[in-house]
Amino acid sequence: MGRSTTRTGASQSQKPSQTQRTRGRRAPVEEVPEEEEEEDEEGEEPVDGMDVDGAESEVTRKANELVRLALFMEHRRTVLRREDINKKVLGNSRNFNAVFAAAQQKLRETFGMELTELPSRAGLEKDGDDEPNEAQVATGAKKRATALGSKTYIIRSTLDSILIEHAAQTEEEILEEENADQAILFPSQSHSDDEGDASDDDGERPAKYYGSLISWSKADQIGSLGILYVILSLVLASGRVMSDVDLRRYLKTLHLPSNPNIHPVHHTTSATTRALTLDSYLGNLLRQGYLDRQQVGGDASGKKGRKGGGVKRLRTQAEDMDEGRTYEWRWGPRAFCEVGEELIANFVAEFMVGNHDGEDDGMSNERHQELVAKMYAGLEKAAGGKLAELKSISS
Repeated sequence: MGRSTTRTGASQSQKPSQTQRTRGRRAPVEEVPEEEEEEDEEGEEPVDGMDVDGAESEVTRKANELVRLALFMEHRRTVLRREDINKKVLGNSRNFNAVFAAAQQKLRETFGMELTELPSRAGLEKDGDDEPNEAQVATGAKKRATALGSKTYIIRSTLDSILIEHAAQTEEEILEEENADQAILFPSQSHSDDEGDASDDDGERPAKYYGSLISWSKADQIGSLGILYVILSLVLASGRVMSDVDLRRYLKTLHLPSNPNIHPVHHTTSATTRALTLDSYLGNLLRQGYLDRQQVGGDASGKKGRKGGGVKRLRTQAEDMDEGRTYEWRWGPRAFCEVGEELIANFVAEFMVGNHDGEDDGMSNERHQELVAKMYAGLEKAAGGKLAELKSISS
């Protein structure tokens, strides 16, 4: 009996030890290490017994979340960072490539848009020469690979430019319906161009409607976008770089002074901010990636003189002059990916030559195209070389 009891006790005492060993082996499987924003694994195996259909539905769900996040960030004109995708969409999952591809397909097929990665500074300066330099050849050192992408993304249109041009033309029937709706919904607001221009700096400016299929006034602030295109044109025509003094001097002639008490950049009633000072507007363009500002005078070696020159709050021109700081303006990565030098050059050439209707201006189509081509060539020469197409890191 004693021997039997001893066996029974030993058998019972072994059970918890087996359970502990089993738990000890399973623990590493249950703990999933957190991702550190590096290259993600592609084609991950389903875990925890998830079948193929379950894995596909999980990718679809996360792709829909990525689409919503991307559209939200674009509405705010803010870049989408890789770390935001990892934190708000992927979580502990590493299946970035599959989720990104599914979201890209949905954006292209449903919204006519796509996610594109902004280039880094090295990506903007890359000229296609991958050969090692003389020092690397002499020492036998291999050329170090530089990251061309910045792991930040924006949304841009994939629609054909001809389609956009036709969709932006005024249709009288649409214009009449929009005016009728506005008269009912907002009877106290006037939509005449003259009255809108005569408003004071802080006065509300209702959105203007143009009777086109693409409702620009409901999605964007057309006035601030127009100023952006003018600034990009000035920088491009100045050899791709422009001093802060010259930029502000040109903008002042367009009634955009640098006075902190004047708000020359107007928004419509759909915006949370009705008007901005020029410094605040330029600061927004810096944060959004359309412009890049570098310090070239004063203490340029300090931290304050590095990239952006202080993006949180753009220092006023008076402050910079007092401390001996001078700056230069260049295109930012978003301008290269969203607008492009070629499109800006075409915009400037057509604006300078003027519209051509083929009937009343007495100019043939061939003559008009010839003048536009000459103006384009002149701008390309002023820029200092061949104009770049839209840049893209991710497809």
